[in-house]
Amino acid sequence: MPNRTGLTAFLLLATLSILSCNRSAVSLDYTNAKDEVPALGNLTFRFDQSLVSDSLVDQWDSTEYVDFEPRIPGRFRWEHPDELVFSPAQPLAPATNYKATIKNAVLQHSKFGRITGNTDLAFHTPDLRVDNVIATWVLQDVNSTSAIPQVELQFNYPVNPNSLKERLSILVGDQPVTYALQTLSASDRVSLRLLNLKMEDKTLEARLAIEKGLLPEGGTNSLAARIELNTAIPSPYVLTIGDVNTEHDGTTGSIRVLTSQQIVPAGLTDAISLSPAVKFTAQVTETGFMISSDNFDQSKSYTLTLGKGIHGRIGGVLHEEYTTNITFGQLEPAISFVNDKGVYLSGKGAKNIEVKIINVPRIKVVVSKIYENNLLAAPGSGYRPRETTRNSEVRTVSGSEGEGEDEPAENSSSDDLTIGDVIYEQEMDTRLLPRSSTSNINRILNLNITDKLPEFKGIYHVMIRSTKNYWVRDSRFVSLSDIGMIAKEGKDKILVFTNSIKTATPMTGVTVQAYGANNQLLGAGNTNSDGVAEIAFTRKEFAGFRPAMLIARSADDFNYLPFGTTRINTSRFEVGGKHTNPSGLDAFIYPERDIYRPGEKVNFSVILRDGHWKSPGELPVVLKFLLPNGKELRTFRKTSNAQGSLEGSVDIAGTAITGSYSLEVYTSNDILLATQPFRIEEFMPDRIKVTAQLNKTLLETGDAARLDIHAVNFFGPPAANRNYECEIQVHQLNFRPKNYPDYNFYLSGQSSTFDKNVRQGKTDDQGNAAEKYEVPDIFKNIGQLQASFFTTVFDETGRPVSRRTAIDIYTQPVFFGVAEDGYLFYALNQPINFPL
Repeated sequence: MPNRTGLTAFLLLATLSILSCNRSAVSLDYTNAKDEVPALGNLTFRFDQSLVSDSLVDQWDSTEYVDFEPRIPGRFRWEHPDELVFSPAQPLAPATNYKATIKNAVLQHSKFGRITGNTDLAFHTPDLRVDNVIATWVLQDVNSTSAIPQVELQFNYPVNPNSLKERLSILVGDQPVTYALQTLSASDRVSLRLLNLKMEDKTLEARLAIEKGLLPEGGTNSLAARIELNTAIPSPYVLTIGDVNTEHDGTTGSIRVLTSQQIVPAGLTDAISLSPAVKFTAQVTETGFMISSDNFDQSKSYTLTLGKGIHGRIGGVLHEEYTTNITFGQLEPAISFVNDKGVYLSGKGAKNIEVKIINVPRIKVVVSKIYENNLLAAPGSGYRPRETTRNSEVRTVSGSEGEGEDEPAENSSSDDLTIGDVIYEQEMDTRLLPRSSTSNINRILNLNITDKLPEFKGIYHVMIRSTKNYWVRDSRFVSLSDIGMIAKEGKDKILVFTNSIKTATPMTGVTVQAYGANNQLLGAGNTNSDGVAEIAFTRKEFAGFRPAMLIARSADDFNYLPFGTTRINTSRFEVGGKHTNPSGLDAFIYPERDIYRPGEKVNFSVILRDGHWKSPGELPVVLKFLLPNGKELRTFRKTSNAQGSLEGSVDIAGTAITGSYSLEVYTSNDILLATQPFRIEEFMPDRIKVTAQLNKTLLETGDAARLDIHAVNFFGPPAANRNYECEIQVHQLNFRPKNYPDYNFYLSGQSSTFDKNVRQGKTDDQGNAAEKYEVPDIFKNIGQLQASFFTTVFDETGRPVSRRTAIDIYTQPVFFGVAEDGYLFYALNQPINFPL
């Protein structure tokens, strides 16, 4: 009896222990993180017990509830007390295996002590596949009458065309055919053209095979098995409608119609009808045509009718009317700022920002204050605001502290550095936001917020995101100010012009500071009554002290001007100033117009003026007309009248080559005064594109340069085996260093003459050619020269296309200049000092 009593007590204790363990455990009841998952979508984990209270539901959380391998950046949210949702910040990698491990952190707000069941999960994104194969007939070039089949393979991921070519084989009938890739970079649509197939009035069957091993761009799982595809190549003499696809970006809807051959644009719009009627535009593409309209409603269905009689470029005709129903379907959720480059928003205006919001019912707006000292670092730091969440710590999802490879830390901060602080958070119903006047899908966000840190100057970071899908978001920096700035950087000073953005009036008393790339203060200044501030600074040899940003502040306003994103390219402006020539004269050429036809007469007039804008009187000049290839069409002399002007004309032959001609005006001792270009055109576009580029930017005596010539047909393939001609001309230039504008480096008595060098040849199979030029030793110590390369490539009809390329030649390592000392009268028998 005692033994039986002890055994009963032991069994009862074990049973209670097991029941207690079962009550303290929770298990995973459901998850979609298994097998195949979409590249972009939320992952759900539902448990058999409630793990959090209702107060923690529907809040973004940065706690590491699940560990993913490879790492997936994103955030967690408790959708229900027993359901955890993970929303990735970006699409998952294509064709990649993932592992998910549920961590004990899901139990931290519950009474349960452990997790049982499926804590280690495996899933993967869809494998690489071919979604569609389309075959069409295309013309080989714009002037050709023969066509070749073009096949387009549509993958679900971008692939490398070169990797595809290593594994792709094509059979037409039972015979293998060669093909040429048309797509050169990674894409989900790869086009190729089948070679050596004759045009026959019959349908051909093509079989395509892709061997295993093909890897999508950015993926880890290659094609596991061989893919075999069949497609029909229709007769080139029959026009048929292949596939009809639709897409909508929220503003513009497009219908992509694929046809068996390229379409003749004439009459295409009249053959298209839509019901309900919509105003549209039709544009011919390489594989059919595209119908586009801003009036398409993505929630409606339309009937597309294509009338018979549409003509193909090869000769096919649509013999029967084609009708189909089309829909655009539900649009993917998206948020984006309409103007993604603008930064400045008038502080005295309406403070409205236009935002495109598609299928996002609720959004959250998070505004941060970026402090003045962090303005240079913030744009490149990948700033993410630290939102108000239950967990005060900010971590990456992978579990490692700091910034991850794919996504920066939430606020790009360490314990010792905070770039900005959140000053405003608000969830909004997008239906309550006013619509834009330019688009029904765009909304107006008013940024009239109360700054909680007005004493700390800076700009704002605005982030708008979906409350449900973490990857649906957009952000930008905004400067809310009325101070408009224009800056001009000189050698040792910066001129800053400040004006009110609202009224454009100059702003007086604005303090402007210049900071270097190392965030050090270089100088400061205050604007005068004209709104102009001058900031003097000393350049240092260290790169960090180059000007990188301006900050302007007044009593109640603040703005900044970063040089890296606001610099204006001055290459299209004349900013070099005026250069004088040794003759001291200027010539102004006035043709009656700047373009002529062959067979017309070019009339012109020339006006001469000296350095004081006065007429030099009767003066002989030399006029030279140059052909596009650099050869002289005509040279003659004329004498200006008492007013310093002259007139002339040149007859252009009806057989003259087309291109850019030029009229040059020289003094009687061959000093170039002015050049005026004009064009002779038959109003026919060029058939080939020619580029000529030198491999060096300057030459010295004894150096050699290579001129690379490349010609390509405008319809795609290279201009192979085309005749070309290259004429090399060398002429004298005046050496004018910009740091010595008052010095004269002109070589007195310089009378060097240079022979023209003409070379001819043919382009290779890739449309390439090369010419080598060496600077002869006899050019030593004769000043600065310039070599002009006039390259002309002739198309298949013999029509020339010319290009000019120039390079400076420095024939001496040291140039000597003499400057005046500023005196016009010198005493007799007294030494004179001239600056050298």
